[in-house]
Amino acid sequence: MAFAGILSDADVTAALQACKAADSFNYKTFFAKVGLTAKTPDDIKKAFYIIDQDKSGFIEEDELKLFLQNFSAGARALSDAETKAFLKAGDADGDGMIGVDAPESFCYKKFFQLCGLSQKSPQEVKDVFRIIDEDNSGFIEEAELKFFLQRFFPGARTLTEKEIKSLLTAADDDSDGKIGVDEFQTMVLS
Repeated sequence: MAFAGILSDADVTAALQACKAADSFNYKTFFAKVGLTAKTPDDIKKAFYIIDQDKSGFIEEDELKLFLQNFSAGARALSDAETKAFLKAGDADGDGMIGVDAPESFCYKKFFQLCGLSQKSPQEVKDVFRIIDEDNSGFIEEAELKFFLQRFFPGARTLTEKEIKSLLTAADDDSDGKIGVDEFQTMVLS
C-alpha cells in the first residue's frame, strides 16, 4: 500500500467503503476517516507526493479524478462534480491546481467559509470566540491559537508557529499580541 507508515489499512478500507457509491465522496469526511486530519504537516506532505502522480509539485484535476485509486487500485474514479468540488476546496490561489504547500497552509478566510462560520450571525461568532478562549480571559492568545483547528474538528492538527503568527497578524488590529472578541468578529465576517 502506498500509504503504509502514514495511514492504517483499516482506516483506508473504512473510508473507501463510505464513499463507494457514485457522488458520495466528501473530502472532509474522507480525510477524517483515513486519519489525515490528525497527521503532521510532514505526513500530509508525504501523502501529497503520493497523490501527485506526475511529480509536478501540483495535484491537477486529472489526478484528483483518480484520487481514490491512490488508496486502492480497485477504487472508483471521482465523478466530475466530486472532482470539481474537491479541487475548488483545495485550490488556494485559484490556478486550477493544488500546490504542494497548500495542505499545510492554513487560510483562515477559506476555513471560515468552508466551516460556515462566515455566514453566522455576530452573536454566533461571539459564541465561537468564547469556545476558543479557553481561559476565559476575553482574548485569544497564541497558546489558544495553536489548537484552533481542534476546536472545530477534534483530532485535527495543530497550527504551526508560522500559521499562528499569520492568523494573529491578520486579526490583531491593535497590535497587543492577542485577539479580542471584536477583532475576531471582524476577521470572521469580513
